[in-house]
Amino acid sequence: MLRLRAKLYKVTQVRWVDLPKRKIDPLGLTRVETKGASRGWNALLRFNEDLDRVVLLPGKRGGYKLAFKVELLKAAGVDAGDTIEFTLESDTASREPELPGEMAKAFSARPELRERWLTHSVALRRQVVRYIEQAKSAEVRAKRSWIFLERLAETGSLSHPDYK
Repeated sequence: MLRLRAKLYKVTQVRWVDLPKRKIDPLGLTRVETKGASRGWNALLRFNEDLDRVVLLPGKRGGYKLAFKVELLKAAGVDAGDTIEFTLESDTASREPELPGEMAKAFSARPELRERWLTHSVALRRQVVRYIEQAKSAEVRAKRSWIFLERLAETGSLSHPDYK
């Protein structure tokens, strides 16, 4: 675990900190692979007694940058311009979302749908599963699952055809 201090800055609506490569590299963080290219490094962030799974991104002069969730910053009463203290540690756990029941059954019966599912980024797959699981009733969760399964079957995509 590594304890750090950094000054928050704002780019559009996101609050960031820059992190020196020489301090972060000894953690041996797991690289995030997206369609064959490295897009960042997985880490566990502890800030203001909260734990969050984060991705460090390539930053200035070979360093790293880290985005903070606004909810965490608001709870701590800090914003851009403030210096914050936090810890980072390696996160080797899988980021793959646990599939809703309807999707798991469909993927077992139709492996080609699972292959299409896996062509999308883990971040998008997590977002879709989160949307499905936010439904309050089992019927709505099943309906939402089938909407995405049908899109995968028809277009190979998870996004609505009108939004491309």
